[in-house]
Amino acid sequence: MQWLKRAVLIIVLLLVALSTIDFMLENQQSIALQFLEFSSPQLPISLFMVIAFILGSLLGIFIGWLMTTRLRLRLMVQSNELNRYRKEIDKLRTQAVKG
Repeated sequence: MQWLKRAVLIIVLLLVALSTIDFMLENQQSIALQFLEFSSPQLPISLFMVIAFILGSLLGIFIGWLMTTRLRLRLMVQSNELNRYRKEIDKLRTQAVKG
């Protein structure tokens, strides 16, 4: 089953790579992007698109990592609090049995 997952992953990655290469070859028109007073050098449209896709993907991964880290820290704090309450309950049970 593991080999099937790897084969599917390789096929999907090859399809993405071939699609990206085809996209870049078909969109060779050069443009210059302008934002406010800044202007970029003239580069192919496909290069701007691929760079935007990569930057968006990296930003998404970074935001996901931040959210996951925040949730793990919250889980750790709540786990410590739960352990503290369990110890307190055990202490109270032993005092109730003695007294």
